[in-house]
Amino acid sequence: MIDTLTEMCTSFNLVYDDSVTPIKIGPDCYMFYATRLSHECRTAGYCKEDKYFALTGGKSIVILNKDMNRIE
Repeated sequence: MIDTLTEMCTSFNLVYDDSVTPIKIGPDCYMFYATRLSHECRTAGYCKEDKYFALTGGKSIVILNKDMNRIE
């Protein structure tokens, strides 16, 4: 799961530290922290780590932000 999560985060411009295991908070639901590589983060260093959720039901993983909105 961690390899798939890392790949998905990369595709959504999120940096996830794969040495930290996501925290299971419910059936097929994990919480993890990641940093969005926005323009401000890349150019000025204003980077912020936020809470994200991974829903792992079935063969795919869906990533939600802290407001429970799907990351696309």
